Amino acid sequence: MEPRLPKRSAALAAGALMVLCALFVLGRPGSTADHDHYRTQLRQLRVATAELEQDVLRQRMGMAALHGASDRDFDALAARARMLRTAPDFLPAEGMRSLNASLDAYLRVLEGSRGLLAAARAKDQQLAALREAFPRQVATTAALLPPGATREQVEALGADVLLASGARVEASLSLLTRALEGQPAHAVLEGLAARVREMTALQRAADASFQALLDHGATGEAERLITTYLQLQEQSQARAERTRIVLFGVSLLLVGYVIVVLVRLAQASAALGELNRGLEERVAERTRALSAASAEARASDARKAAILEASPDGIVVLDESARVAEFNPAAAAHFRLPSARAVGADFLSLALPASLPASQREAVHAALLQGSGAARVETPCLRADGAVFPAELTFARVHADGPPRTTVFVRDLTERKAVERMKNEFVSTVSHELRTPLTSIRGSLGLLENGIVGELPSQALDMVRIARTNTERLIRLINDILDLEKMESGMLELKLQPQTAQDLVEATLAGVQGMAEAAHVSLRSDVEGAPQVKGDRDRLIQVLTNLVSNAIKFSPQGASVVVSAGLTADGRVRFSVTDQGSGIPEEKLPRLFGRFQQLDASDTRSKGGTGLGLAISQAIVEQHGGRIDVSSPPGQGATFHFTLEALRVPAPSAGVTLPADDSRHNVLIVTADADLSALLRGLLSHEGYRVVRASTLTEAAQAVEHAPPDALVVDTQMPDGPVLDWVRRLREQPRTRELPVLALAGRSQAGVKDAGTALLVDWLPTPVEETRLLKTLRYAMRQPGQARVLVVDDDATTRRVLCAQFERLGALCIEAADGESAVALARDTPPDLIVLDVGLPRLDGFEVVDILRQGKGRATPLIVFTGRELSRTDQRQLTLGITRHLTKARASEEELLASVRELLNGLLARRDAAAEPRKAMP
Repeated sequence: MEPRLPKRSAALAAGALMVLCALFVLGRPGSTADHDHYRTQLRQLRVATAELEQDVLRQRMGMAALHGASDRDFDALAARARMLRTAPDFLPAEGMRSLNASLDAYLRVLEGSRGLLAAARAKDQQLAALREAFPRQVATTAALLPPGATREQVEALGADVLLASGARVEASLSLLTRALEGQPAHAVLEGLAARVREMTALQRAADASFQALLDHGATGEAERLITTYLQLQEQSQARAERTRIVLFGVSLLLVGYVIVVLVRLAQASAALGELNRGLEERVAERTRALSAASAEARASDARKAAILEASPDGIVVLDESARVAEFNPAAAAHFRLPSARAVGADFLSLALPASLPASQREAVHAALLQGSGAARVETPCLRADGAVFPAELTFARVHADGPPRTTVFVRDLTERKAVERMKNEFVSTVSHELRTPLTSIRGSLGLLENGIVGELPSQALDMVRIARTNTERLIRLINDILDLEKMESGMLELKLQPQTAQDLVEATLAGVQGMAEAAHVSLRSDVEGAPQVKGDRDRLIQVLTNLVSNAIKFSPQGASVVVSAGLTADGRVRFSVTDQGSGIPEEKLPRLFGRFQQLDASDTRSKGGTGLGLAISQAIVEQHGGRIDVSSPPGQGATFHFTLEALRVPAPSAGVTLPADDSRHNVLIVTADADLSALLRGLLSHEGYRVVRASTLTEAAQAVEHAPPDALVVDTQMPDGPVLDWVRRLREQPRTRELPVLALAGRSQAGVKDAGTALLVDWLPTPVEETRLLKTLRYAMRQPGQARVLVVDDDATTRRVLCAQFERLGALCIEAADGESAVALARDTPPDLIVLDVGLPRLDGFEVVDILRQGKGRATPLIVFTGRELSRTDQRQLTLGITRHLTKARASEEELLASVRELLNGLLARRDAAAEPRKAMP
């Protein structure tokens, strides 16, 4: 059946024909007056643009402007150009776009000209300022130079810069540069040359900006704008004529086209019915595909459920309120709670024990609230039966359709913690059972090498020296391994204190000076300013010592190693160690900081080393919040550097900190001076003495009569009587005949000195010298005789080695093999120094110190000499008087002996003729 054309379609076609006829009648050219007015405006814009560029050129040549070339003139031109966007209405849309594009191009060129003019003027101003200051700089430079060719060239250069052209200035500058070649660098001449180059560059830049303004001026764009408009106007006229002719023919064709379209629409209706039938078939096919996808989704859900069921880690899904939505079997096993009881419960209340500290609970809560990524935290978790187990919780926020969910992965760390405890026990065993005998071996070999048993044959001495060297190397290797283990387990405690970079560098260079002299390598420090950091002094010196010793080992004879420190631009302190060795190959840099990594076995082995030093240094620097790195250009040596956060140390607070416990040694201070009394009270109380003050001789006599003190410190300037007469009366009484007396005098007086020789233990000038006062007071209250050192260690070999070393210094050694013996000997014969191991039978070192702290042994100097690594808490507990904490495997023999000499504080020189025999307690 043929499709039929509806009457309505025929009416529409006739109406379209009438509309086209009307358009044909109206399609005539636009108004001539509008065209002439718009063309006049374009020509005025061109003339104004040309006048502006002429004024710019006149100003550049130093002539007066006729019309002006300021920013306001540029703005006026831009405003006039924007007004031209309203063109005559006979232009078509495409013509308007072309015309607006030309206007935009004009505005861009005009704005570019303004920018080039501003840049040229700015550079001219900079050049003028430099030219104004240049004669003074030339005069200053010439004044610093001796008369001669160089000075004349400098003066000639100054004249050329101010008077000559650019080519002559460059020629003068080249002459000066060639004259300076081969001569020592002169900063002033280099600065002058740099200033000339800067002025030349500014001149060229200003000329280039002005030349660019002239080459690409807005006048040409104005000409092109007029040309564009005239072309568009001509095209519009021609198009209007053609349109009147074509439009009539098109109107006839349109009627036929409409009829054809309507016929085809009828045909399309039939095709649409066929298409609907095909669409129905496709919908059925799509339904079958969706059914298959649904089955696959169900299978995927089954696989996911199987994974959840088989996962060894607990998986808990939480809703937006942190309540349990899903609880897999592993989680039920970890918490010993059925899934049915867990679902709906608050997870934090379910998992965390009530005894958990608030800080840890807040950390878990913060991890739960983290919006993106995965947050991991270790915390004790609570089982349903009340038991607590260590767990690792990983929180992952899942963003999908619907409310947000959080997945918590729960891992039971019970087995891991047990393994860590076993490792820590092993480290402790190695620390005590291996390092203690090695320390004894090293000490014994050192005594043999130093001739304690007489002069050894040369071959035997070489063997002893080799054995001692290898023992020290083995001790260093064990120390390095234990250090790495502690760093990885987070057990290494840093004693963070304010440190100056200068002190760290000087201490490091002092420690390796002997090694550098043996290798014929010079050391040099370069510390800029006085930067400070907050860190562990010993550990930072360990890092620098390792880097400097490596630099010394791999530097040729006659080379120098530079240790530098200074502030960086970002406010950090940078430490650098630079050598003049052969450098490090680039391909070996990535593995430089690994464990047991040595770059060249044949070379490095001959120079010694375990391959752990850089790994330990990297770990120490990272624990201080820094980063260590190396740069090594081929054949130019290597530079190791690390940075730490700079520290601004606050001013120390005033006042004296009093000890928490009083000593049982009583010191009576007799002085009317409140300031002196406060000074002495703070000083002596800090050393562990109980201090009592008497402001008059009457009060002092009453105090001595009531309870004689252990020592008396008197001020010879008392207002209520002669002090020396009162002291003589004390010497005449049996109770106070042996009372130690220290007299304080403002100046050396003959009477005081004579009286002191007869009656006093010592007299001290004021202001009081603290070191001398403490030394004198300590000597006054000790039992007479040779300096006594109590050596407490459960290892007999270690005791014998230590006693042999101390006896060579002139001390009398008293040995104790356990804590109870040490306490009994310290009470029976108070020692002048205690050398104490921590791991003791019966009473350990902590208990020994606690007992001695309750009595007069509180002020006894102490050296804790142990193979155990002590935390800061341990060190605070192991403190009596002046205390040093040394590790057996780390402290050298020289360090130990130096500490003994320091703490005996002059008593080694006070030997009695008849020394007491050494007492030993098994």
